[in-house]
Amino acid sequence: MIEYVTFVIHASGHVVDFVVEPFPPADPAAALQAAMRGESQATRLAVPLVSTGVHSGPIDLTVEVLRSRPEALSPGWEDIHEVSLMIPEGRAYFNTPAAWEMKDVGTITGDQNGSYRARLHATGRDTAFDLVVESSVERHFVQFWKESPSPVSVLSSESEHGKSLPRFIKMWQGPPTATAHANPRLVTRDSPPE
Repeated sequence: MIEYVTFVIHASGHVVDFVVEPFPPADPAAALQAAMRGESQATRLAVPLVSTGVHSGPIDLTVEVLRSRPEALSPGWEDIHEVSLMIPEGRAYFNTPAAWEMKDVGTITGDQNGSYRARLHATGRDTAFDLVVESSVERHFVQFWKESPSPVSVLSSESEHGKSLPRFIKMWQGPPTATAHANPRLVTRDSPPE
């Protein structure tokens, strides 16, 4: 992945997704035959990693990939949460849930895949909550580093609308176990109760 990048991206439905799309197989026919035999295939990771206050519109997003856990918290952020993700090999990008806007952040190859911790920073979530905006009123900052899975942690929760973020994260991560945190999933109304 890119070590550091800043861009503007449009949120939709209060989220911006983080996606890792598997690389196409070198031999599509062999991959199809393996799938027909029931052999495991590379799967796409798509999680609503950035939770916004605005319903839709542009936000400022910075992404940083670190070699290890940062020693100190970055100052000036209202909300700071951490989650664990199992990131596969593939092309990494952020996009709107409707996939009409995409911002590449590089590729994950070789020993870069595996268990990561993501520290999610936000400020400005209360400024235009649930509104459609034409210019950015929120800033978000996502830091990634390799680390074993662990439960969601709240390091700061100062905004009114950031307080619901741990509940939102649990919806797509499943029950609070190391395995669930390593394999995020989307919970739908048809999902069995936990």
